[in-house]
Amino acid sequence: MKNKWWVYINGYRVVETRSIGYKWVYYRTTKYSKYKKMKKSDWDKSCISTLSELQQKLDYKNKAVELGISSIKKSRKKFGWSYKTFDEIKSEVLSI
Repeated sequence: MKNKWWVYINGYRVVETRSIGYKWVYYRTTKYSKYKKMKKSDWDKSCISTLSELQQKLDYKNKAVELGISSIKKSRKKFGWSYKTFDEIKSEVLSI
């Protein structure tokens, strides 16, 4: 099984990599397309996370909604509120 990544290449998309070398990265966007070559420096700028990490974040956020945990916290900023970070939401879900 090839590694899947969540990247920003002409929009957000899931790509599959064949190899990630020190100079080039070979990737494809669909199952039936050919592998394309990209510079490793460009890959590092466009890569957001692995697909499994993204799924884990979504699971924690969905669990927080299920438990009724709000994603908004009080703040002293202009509007009096701000959004919680992922780490804050994760700690609240794990504490329950």
